[in-house]
Amino acid sequence: MLNSVETPAKSGFAELVVRNRRFLEKNTDYKELEGGQHPDFIVIACSDSRVTPSIVMDSGLGSMFEIRTAGGVVDEAALASIEYAVEHLGTEKLLIMAHTNCGAVTEAQKLLRTSIAGKEIRVESALDHLAYGIYRNIAGNPDNEVDLRNAVIDNAKAQREALLKSSALKEAYQEGKLEIAIGLYDVSTGELAIL
Repeated sequence: MLNSVETPAKSGFAELVVRNRRFLEKNTDYKELEGGQHPDFIVIACSDSRVTPSIVMDSGLGSMFEIRTAGGVVDEAALASIEYAVEHLGTEKLLIMAHTNCGAVTEAQKLLRTSIAGKEIRVESALDHLAYGIYRNIAGNPDNEVDLRNAVIDNAKAQREALLKSSALKEAYQEGKLEIAIGLYDVSTGELAIL
């Protein structure tokens, strides 16, 4: 254990050590998981701090294999993580958990409005690149220009399609070894709906 390592009092991260100590006082789940993990669910979610799957679905350590990226985008690292969970951990249920008021999809909507207005879309930063990828996912439906909820769902559907481009995941899905669902978490009510 790291008890011998002192965290400087002036460190901006000292609060995290305090929070960890509170966790240790209340939980012992980590002891049972030392030998390995066998999560019941894989959850792809946005990195939005309001949308922490294991918290909003009242789950303890080890029950969810969470992959979190802005907009819940399945990139190469996320895909590799999901393949690992399916192939090596035997996890058979995957939830793509979109959420209302998603900032990444909102940025993509701005690009959609730019495109509709006939202006040039500029992709310069990593964030621009991510938003542009989501824009391509939502551009097929003109309602997505103003309907954020629908745009969020269309983006989640595109992530499902991206998952099934993996031969390992497609095979597991076709053989009934992987079930995939899309959910929508409402940040204003705290409710999750499976779509």
